[in-house]
Amino acid sequence: MCAAGTPAAARSFGSSQPWAAALELFWRAARPGPQTGAAPGLAARRAGRALGGAVAACGKGTQWQLALSLLGEAAAAAAELDVFSYGAAIGACQKGGRWQLSLSLLCELCDVRLESNIVIYSAGVSSCEKGGQWQQALSLLADVREVKLELDVPTFNAGISACAKGNQWQQALALLSELREVKLEPSVIYNAGISACEKDGLWQRALALLGQMAKGRLDPNVITFTAGISTCEKSGQWRQAMMLFNEMWNTNVEPNIISYSAGISACEKGGKWEQALSLLGHLDRAELEPDTICYNAGISVYAKGGQWQRALSMLCEMRKVELKPTVISFNAGISACEKVCLWEHSFVLIREMLQAKLQPDVTIIFSYNAGISACEKAGNWRHALTLFSEAYEAKLELDVISYSAATSACANSGQWEQALLLLSDLYKVTLEPSIVSHTAGASACEKSGQWQWVLSLFSDARSI
Repeated sequence: MCAAGTPAAARSFGSSQPWAAALELFWRAARPGPQTGAAPGLAARRAGRALGGAVAACGKGTQWQLALSLLGEAAAAAAELDVFSYGAAIGACQKGGRWQLSLSLLCELCDVRLESNIVIYSAGVSSCEKGGQWQQALSLLADVREVKLELDVPTFNAGISACAKGNQWQQALALLSELREVKLEPSVIYNAGISACEKDGLWQRALALLGQMAKGRLDPNVITFTAGISTCEKSGQWRQAMMLFNEMWNTNVEPNIISYSAGISACEKGGKWEQALSLLGHLDRAELEPDTICYNAGISVYAKGGQWQRALSMLCEMRKVELKPTVISFNAGISACEKVCLWEHSFVLIREMLQAKLQPDVTIIFSYNAGISACEKAGNWRHALTLFSEAYEAKLELDVISYSAATSACANSGQWEQALLLLSDLYKVTLEPSIVSHTAGASACEKSGQWQWVLSLFSDARSI
């Protein structure tokens, strides 16, 4: 039960949390006792100081709504609000991801003629960064320069991160250049600069920044290396990614799970499954718990390396460690089965994927295509058509690969009528037929002695 005199805002939120208990203590301290006979001005200042602590407590508990309510009640009670109170409220809004409210409070701070400090501006820039508002972040940085406050590392870092998240790498690198002019070059700023390069896949710039760190005798940390590896991964530069991995090990910087995920993915995209498997081995020895991204990359690596048993084993392991397989996980597992003609396994995995009721994804068609192809390779045209029909009924975007695989499945089993029906549908949906689909149709007709259709299909194929 809240004591009498506790603000309405606090009573409405209850006092079961540590921040609420601190809030009640602050409010009690703010109320002048009857025996003190405190002057009104002193009471107002004491209430203002107590309010700042109360709002700070709300900020730690991410109770931005309560922080704003307290500011309103304080104004109504004529308490003297100081910069600390506003700063705490702005910080609470920043933690709650309310960048608009942070900016509003900054404007209010100017209206009441309180002088802002760099800490408050930094909280405002951080709010904009969390809200993905890079333009607003740059506007606040311009305000800081205008009032001639000295920009510090956290403020620069928040601005660079805001630009990085908004894919504004030029603005991010401009801030980094400005930082050099004021002779501040800590690793955290370089991390933000490299992350800015990561967004646009500018791996050369990222490596250049790493080189500048070395020249400045700054030691890259795991965040720095991981941002660089991720940049290389997004640019398809698996060699550079592995080079950074080797540098990590040589400088005794322990890679984390994000480092491994990016490195494995880089090698997988580059078709270097042996290097990816080597990283998976290091990951196991490091006793790190793989995340979903790492598992997906690992399953893809095993699939491309023809190791379907290990691919399916990793898929099963995801469930054991209570990680939910994604569409990408199933796509990779089904692809592994398709490469070795395991149509039954592909069929089962597609059923499991549907039962999992995953978020609709355009890449689901890849799973169906791989399943149809697995059935085609195994000569099971009926199951191939079953999967094709399911994809059609699910309103998935069937492509030329879908039609070609289904047509080939029918052709291999001498089902020329089904093959021709599929080719006819291919024209109706305005997809560009491929040589594979025409050849498959012609093959089915040839096996069934349908020479007229064979000649017709070969005539059509000349125009492709």
